Amino acid sequence: MFEIKNEDTLFRLSFIERVEEPEEPQEDLIMCWLEINGCNICLQCQCELTPHDLGSLKSMVSDFYNSLNRSEQPEPISFAPRMETFTCGFNLVEGSDLVGFTFTASPNVYDSWKLTGGIMIDQSYFPALIRGIESILTN
Repeated sequence: MFEIKNEDTLFRLSFIERVEEPEEPQEDLIMCWLEINGCNICLQCQCELTPHDLGSLKSMVSDFYNSLNRSEQPEPISFAPRMETFTCGFNLVEGSDLVGFTFTASPNVYDSWKLTGGIMIDQSYFPALIRGIESILTN
Protein backbone atom coordinates (compact mmCIF):
# COMPACT_ATOMS: atom_id res chain seq x y z
CA MET A 1 0.00 0.00 0.00
CA PHE A 2 1.21 3.48 -0.93
CA GLU A 3 -0.12 5.89 1.68
CA ILE A 4 0.49 9.52 2.54
CA LYS A 5 -1.56 11.23 5.21
CA ASN A 6 -1.60 14.05 7.70
CA GLU A 7 -4.29 15.36 10.03
CA ASP A 8 -6.43 16.69 7.18
CA THR A 9 -5.65 14.70 4.03
CA LEU A 10 -5.22 11.08 2.94
CA PHE A 11 -3.88 9.70 -0.35
CA ARG A 12 -3.87 5.89 -0.46
CA LEU A 13 -3.26 3.44 -3.29
CA SER A 14 -4.00 -0.20 -2.41
CA PHE A 15 -3.60 -3.42 -4.39
CA ILE A 16 -6.79 -5.19 -5.53
CA GLU A 17 -5.73 -7.78 -8.07
CA ARG A 18 -3.33 -8.55 -10.88
CA VAL A 19 -4.73 -9.50 -14.29
CA GLU A 20 -1.91 -11.46 -15.88
CA GLU A 21 -0.99 -11.41 -19.52
CA PRO A 22 0.83 -14.79 -19.81
CA GLU A 23 2.73 -13.99 -23.02
CA GLU A 24 3.71 -10.41 -22.06
CA PRO A 25 4.15 -9.95 -18.26
CA GLN A 26 4.96 -6.25 -18.73
CA GLU A 27 1.42 -5.84 -20.07
CA ASP A 28 -0.20 -7.23 -16.89
CA LEU A 29 -2.81 -4.95 -15.38
CA ILE A 30 -2.46 -4.20 -11.70
CA MET A 31 -5.82 -3.10 -10.40
CA CYS A 32 -5.62 -0.72 -7.44
CA TRP A 33 -8.05 1.16 -5.22
CA LEU A 34 -7.40 4.89 -4.92
CA GLU A 35 -8.70 6.76 -1.88
CA ILE A 36 -8.39 10.50 -1.37
CA ASN A 37 -9.96 12.18 1.65
CA GLY A 38 -9.67 15.77 2.76
CA CYS A 39 -11.53 19.05 3.15
CA ASN A 40 -14.85 17.18 3.39
CA ILE A 41 -14.17 15.47 0.04
CA CYS A 42 -14.00 11.69 -0.27
CA LEU A 43 -12.97 10.21 -3.61
CA GLN A 44 -12.66 6.46 -4.12
CA CYS A 45 -12.14 4.71 -7.41
CA GLN A 46 -10.42 1.83 -9.11
CA CYS A 47 -7.41 2.46 -11.32
CA GLU A 48 -5.26 0.39 -13.66
CA LEU A 49 -1.51 0.39 -13.52
CA THR A 50 1.09 -1.65 -15.37
CA PRO A 51 4.34 -3.09 -14.04
CA HIS A 52 6.10 -0.39 -16.07
CA ASP A 53 4.02 2.35 -14.39
CA LEU A 54 4.85 1.08 -10.91
CA GLY A 55 8.50 0.43 -11.76
CA SER A 56 8.83 4.01 -13.00
CA LEU A 57 7.17 5.40 -9.87
CA LYS A 58 9.42 3.32 -7.62
CA SER A 59 12.54 4.44 -9.51
CA MET A 60 11.52 8.11 -9.36
CA VAL A 61 10.72 8.01 -5.63
CA SER A 62 13.92 6.06 -4.86
CA ASP A 63 16.09 8.51 -6.83
CA PHE A 64 14.40 11.48 -5.13
CA TYR A 65 14.96 9.95 -1.68
CA ASN A 66 18.58 9.02 -2.45
CA SER A 67 19.27 12.65 -3.44
CA LEU A 68 17.78 13.82 -0.14
CA ASN A 69 19.99 11.37 1.76
CA ARG A 70 23.08 12.74 0.01
CA SER A 71 21.98 16.28 0.99
CA GLU A 72 21.59 17.13 -2.68
CA GLN A 73 18.82 19.17 -4.24
CA PRO A 74 16.57 16.51 -5.83
CA GLU A 75 14.92 17.23 -9.13
CA PRO A 76 11.14 17.50 -8.81
CA ILE A 77 9.38 14.39 -10.05
CA SER A 78 6.11 14.05 -11.87
CA PHE A 79 4.40 10.68 -12.35
CA ALA A 80 1.61 9.96 -14.82
CA PRO A 81 0.60 6.35 -15.48
CA ARG A 82 -0.60 5.08 -18.85
CA MET A 83 -4.23 5.50 -17.72
CA GLU A 84 -4.21 8.85 -15.93
CA THR A 85 -6.81 8.17 -13.25
CA PHE A 86 -4.31 9.96 -11.03
CA THR A 87 -0.99 11.75 -11.34
CA CYS A 88 1.38 12.75 -8.58
CA GLY A 89 4.62 14.54 -7.95
CA PHE A 90 7.23 15.33 -5.31
CA ASN A 91 9.26 18.51 -4.90
CA LEU A 92 11.51 19.78 -2.14
CA VAL A 93 10.12 22.88 -0.46
CA GLU A 94 12.76 25.57 -0.76
CA GLY A 95 14.33 26.60 2.54
CA SER A 96 13.00 23.63 4.53
CA ASP A 97 13.31 19.88 5.03
CA LEU A 98 9.74 19.34 3.85
CA VAL A 99 8.65 17.72 0.61
CA GLY A 100 5.51 18.66 -1.22
CA PHE A 101 3.45 15.74 -2.53
CA THR A 102 0.93 16.91 -5.12
CA PHE A 103 -1.73 14.91 -6.90
CA THR A 104 -4.60 15.07 -9.33
CA ALA A 105 -7.34 12.49 -9.68
CA SER A 106 -10.03 12.00 -12.28
CA PRO A 107 -11.99 8.79 -11.71
CA ASN A 108 -13.36 8.89 -15.24
CA VAL A 109 -10.57 10.07 -17.50
CA TYR A 110 -13.14 11.00 -20.16
CA ASP A 111 -14.90 13.49 -17.88
CA SER A 112 -13.56 17.00 -17.71
CA TRP A 113 -13.22 17.37 -13.93
CA LYS A 114 -10.20 16.72 -11.73
CA LEU A 115 -9.51 16.78 -8.01
CA THR A 116 -6.21 18.49 -7.21
CA GLY A 117 -4.48 18.52 -3.84
CA GLY A 118 -1.26 18.29 -1.93
CA ILE A 119 0.28 17.18 1.33
CA MET A 120 3.49 18.30 3.03
CA ILE A 121 5.63 15.38 4.24
CA ASP A 122 9.13 14.82 5.58
CA GLN A 123 11.84 12.37 4.55
CA SER A 124 10.67 9.72 7.01
CA TYR A 125 7.83 8.77 4.62
CA PHE A 126 10.08 7.60 1.80
CA PRO A 127 11.19 4.13 2.96
CA ALA A 128 7.56 3.10 3.54
CA LEU A 129 6.47 4.61 0.21
CA ILE A 130 9.15 2.67 -1.66
CA ARG A 131 8.20 -0.57 0.16
CA GLY A 132 4.53 0.13 -0.57
CA ILE A 133 5.16 0.51 -4.29
CA GLU A 134 7.21 -2.70 -4.25
CA SER A 135 4.43 -4.61 -2.44
CA ILE A 136 1.86 -3.52 -5.06
CA LEU A 137 4.27 -4.39 -7.87
CA THR A 138 5.05 -7.88 -6.57
CA ASN A 139 1.50 -8.98 -5.72
